[in-house]
Amino acid sequence: MPYLRIYKSMKIHFIGICGVSMQALAAFARARGNVVTGSDTELDGHDAKLVDGADLVVYTNAVPLENPELDRARMLGIPTVERAVYLGRLSRTFNNVIAVGGCHGKSTATAMLGEIFKDATVHVGVAGASRCGNRKLFITEACEYKESFLKLSPDLAIVLNAQYDHPDYYSDEKALLAAYRRFCFRSSRTLVNGDDPACRALAANAYATFGTGKDCDFRAENIATENGEVTFDFVKGATRKKVRLSVAGEHNALNALAALAAASICGADVDKSIANISDFTGLPRRFQRLGTAFGKTVYTDYAHHPTEIAATLDTAHKLHGTVAVVFQPHTYSRTAALESEFADALGQADHVVLAPVFAAREQKRDGVSSHSVCRRLIDSGKNAYCFDTFGEINEYCATLDADAVIYMGAGNIDIAAHQFIESDLYV
Repeated sequence: MPYLRIYKSMKIHFIGICGVSMQALAAFARARGNVVTGSDTELDGHDAKLVDGADLVVYTNAVPLENPELDRARMLGIPTVERAVYLGRLSRTFNNVIAVGGCHGKSTATAMLGEIFKDATVHVGVAGASRCGNRKLFITEACEYKESFLKLSPDLAIVLNAQYDHPDYYSDEKALLAAYRRFCFRSSRTLVNGDDPACRALAANAYATFGTGKDCDFRAENIATENGEVTFDFVKGATRKKVRLSVAGEHNALNALAALAAASICGADVDKSIANISDFTGLPRRFQRLGTAFGKTVYTDYAHHPTEIAATLDTAHKLHGTVAVVFQPHTYSRTAALESEFADALGQADHVVLAPVFAAREQKRDGVSSHSVCRRLIDSGKNAYCFDTFGEINEYCATLDADAVIYMGAGNIDIAAHQFIESDLYV
């Protein structure tokens, strides 16, 4: 990482400031007394003159290198750094850093840690979930996409899981695991999922492990769902404590266990940590209940990987009799690489409705579409349909015999969920 000096009262310009992470970083900068400016296509677009007078320009990796503001900054000799580089350097200004990595659950586990350490500064990749706190502890998500987490050098790294994803960047699972291994190497201490052989292999000399296995240093036992909430026993050596979460989904027991284990490693009182984590009520688009429509409970969920889909549907089935899922695949590369796995995971629902692929950063690819996933589901005897518009999707969902419908994906499918609820108001 190139040396980057961050000091008080400097003027920092953020290109792509509407991004969730960028909004949080801009807020942190303001809290430190910096003058902050920003631009985004969602605002008034980009103008080269906006960088005039800036001491530093921070940009997201979604910004093209020929961006006029970047061009002018370079011409004027203003330092420019990508978001992950700035995040890494900013983290080094704190006394201690906890970085939460993993292909699934890192937003939730990071937010749970934020509940435990209520005075800490917290950086979460979910709108409105980050927080400006003290300078003693910085808790951050560690994003694996494009190896962004390698810009961090945390005091404690957590690896929740390590499954193949981001095929547009990583050629195969081996390449992804190599990046995670480097992430662990950059950390002073590592806490890894002891139930996952891949995670154990990442850090054979891990400081500690968490999981359900008897050989894990921190264990979750007797995981159960009671009245829609998750309970489990937190076990460390001779210590056994009951934990009651205010969120659904038994997969959240492991997220909570990881957070509690990290807190314990950092010297936090176990009883206080358990009391604080029970205050966590979830994040937007993480099995978020929006309301009811056409006699169905409506949820929105961010799941965009087969493992996440399976976990969400398992949670839904524990709460409802029949479940419908509206899934919007995220990126063509992921849809193509994991098509079979998507069909298997979605097949757990009683009804499957597919929306068009959300391209995000990619261009449309011939031969890759939601229809191919739908065909796999139909061929395996599942009740599946594919539609081209949100309107068609919602008209069909209104007729379904289901207790709950989950609008799922990392794109803009949550818009359809809100439209579905609104449409019932005018029938």
